[in-house]
Amino acid sequence: MVIFLNEWFSVNGLMLFSIGIIAAMIGVMFGAAGFVLLPAMLLVGVPIHATVAVNKFATGISSFTNVLTLLFKKDISLKEILPFMLMACFGGVTGAFLATRLSEQIMNIMACIILTFSFFIVLKNNKKLGIVTEGDQEKRPSSITPFFISMYDGGFGPGSALMNIMYFIKRQHSYVKAVELTRFVMFSSCMSAFVFYYLFGIVDWGIAIPVTAGSILGSHVGMRMVQYIKVKWLQITLPAIFLLLIAQVVRDLLF
Repeated sequence: MVIFLNEWFSVNGLMLFSIGIIAAMIGVMFGAAGFVLLPAMLLVGVPIHATVAVNKFATGISSFTNVLTLLFKKDISLKEILPFMLMACFGGVTGAFLATRLSEQIMNIMACIILTFSFFIVLKNNKKLGIVTEGDQEKRPSSITPFFISMYDGGFGPGSALMNIMYFIKRQHSYVKAVELTRFVMFSSCMSAFVFYYLFGIVDWGIAIPVTAGSILGSHVGMRMVQYIKVKWLQITLPAIFLLLIAQVVRDLLF
């Protein structure tokens, strides 16, 4: 415990805490926490599978605090989101199981393919961001797509929150509502995947705790800021984020 305390309150711990804040804010507002978190973890020498495990724990816990807030405010009905959470749990565990049996190179190849496919979906649905409002009639989305997104999230993760946000927008939810629903799905997929990684012995608590503490703070700041995001920002930012994520994965493959 003393060793962990020294790690958490060191300069390195403060840096990890700051990374957690920034990653969570970007994750909540634009669905791209992995764009900050994963490269930062890999940069300090954390192995890819351990990096994914830390990401799942930090995102899962911070999402859980958002879930509690949304339920307390009665912004989201648990009955409404429960089917998606169950699918996300199964998807997260499945993704984590597959990831522990794949090499880093194969994981990056799969991530590149999925992100490229998602990029074109974002472009196709970009104009819809400005059409849907909170008063529009909402369609009940299928639970199948969140399962596959959560499977990707459990095994790798960059862009998975953005995929969920775009999925809910496509099903006629406003951007704010889509972000809120995504926090529930991300909590389920991340925590179920993390439990698998924990049982597999791939967790570094010296890294996980400061990143998670930062993520909790950052996620609540992001939830407060998301209502002020303008549609025209999203139409530019979301495709750009996917392009950056794809470039990051391609760089990891080539170098």
